[in-house]
Amino acid sequence: MSEPENRSRIQDLAVVVGDDLDRAKGPAVVDLRWIRAHKSFAKLKEKVSSAPILRHFQPELQPVVIVYANDWAISAALMQEHDTVFHPVMFASRTLKSNELNYGIVEKEVLALPRVLDLGHNLLVGREIKVLARYSTLAWLFRSSGLQGRLGQWAALLSPWTLEIVKCSKGEDEILGAIAATITPRAEIDQALIAIAPRKEPRRKIQAPIPTVHPGESLWVVSFDGSARVKRGGGAYSAILWKLPEWTVARARSEYADGLTVNEAEYRGLLL
Repeated sequence: MSEPENRSRIQDLAVVVGDDLDRAKGPAVVDLRWIRAHKSFAKLKEKVSSAPILRHFQPELQPVVIVYANDWAISAALMQEHDTVFHPVMFASRTLKSNELNYGIVEKEVLALPRVLDLGHNLLVGREIKVLARYSTLAWLFRSSGLQGRLGQWAALLSPWTLEIVKCSKGEDEILGAIAATITPRAEIDQALIAIAPRKEPRRKIQAPIPTVHPGESLWVVSFDGSARVKRGGGAYSAILWKLPEWTVARARSEYADGLTVNEAEYRGLLL
């Protein structure tokens, strides 16, 4: 059994259980071996339970924003440092639009920054924010003057914020890279949904039977209608009784009344 290596977000994993595993490699009593394994497992559970998890925003701590971008997605996290460990407060991510796919990697990171600032505006407004990015050129964007095009627009959009741009040095963006990697590119979304799309039955065509009148059969058909004029304040309604198959008028009647709406006029036509 090879010695375990450190795992992301669990500090000194091999140090915690390495000694016990090394001692367990040699011959040992069965009961003692299980005791050592139990101790190692208990230490692992303690490390996992103490790993960084979402926490509520603490106003007394400095907010830290970590940005990340890849070929098709951007992501950012609002974090705060608790006992030398960054704990996330909020995550934000999205896929890139078609016109954004050709942006440079630094420009894509800039896209992630206003998104998390907008989502956490109430928490961050008026505060000095540390921004961790993979590329130090992001800091150049805010120090330069006379920028043109979209770079100038982004610089103007972010000018009200007090930002300190720092390059990632300890792999702080690893968790964001994992989140961005799970986002399906826009061009492949339809293909990815095929496997889970519900299978619908083909639309059924309902053929209504054609009404027929057989020889020697006597039928009656009633037609009615009504209308009203708001300006005149009244409405007229009528009804006709037909005899089939000759379609001869057996009876017809119409009336007019004041203060009727269209629905009331049609209803009175039915009552005729």
